[in-house]
Amino acid sequence: MRPDESLQLGALYDALRTPAPMPADPRQMTGWMARLEADAALSGLISRVLHSGTATTVEVTDAQALFERSGTAADSARVTRAYDVLLHHAE
Repeated sequence: MRPDESLQLGALYDALRTPAPMPADPRQMTGWMARLEADAALSGLISRVLHSGTATTVEVTDAQALFERSGTAADSARVTRAYDVLLHHAE
């Protein structure tokens, strides 16, 4: 992995570590929880790749599908780029 890719993933990981605040409206809770789950899946993959260097294509595509269904609290373009990097380096 190139240093710029590691920095990109690390910055996104830091952004994902602080989840969006819980919504005040209970009707928004399901969507918030789904986004929280999708962001947690991505941050887990990023952590593992940055520390041990490995993720499988299946793991990355599963997490990406969760993001595509649920969204993210982060910038969607940054998340999409992160998935591109993770897929490029997946085993």
